[in-house]
Amino acid sequence: MDNNVYGFMHNVSDLESLARAFARSRWRVRRSALDEYEVECSWCQVNLFDSGGMPKFAGVVEPASADKLADTFRSLDVDYEIELYDVDGELVRTILP
Repeated sequence: MDNNVYGFMHNVSDLESLARAFARSRWRVRRSALDEYEVECSWCQVNLFDSGGMPKFAGVVEPASADKLADTFRSLDVDYEIELYDVDGELVRTILP
């Protein structure tokens, strides 16, 4: 499946610390570039990266589990915006804290 989830993390300044927090929450974490991290679990895989000074993420989430991703960000005290897209690339849902 192509990427179907994108978003912003407004209050994140250190992606490495955030990646460690995901690891403490039992997500698999690996560095995918100098300042980028891939975090995944059985229902989601996203890359955490900085684009123009704005921490973002992009990847794949099972559509039925999008609320679990929001719950995970909330549990990590991340102020997020999540955009979920369908297989045709149409925005189907925006999730805010």
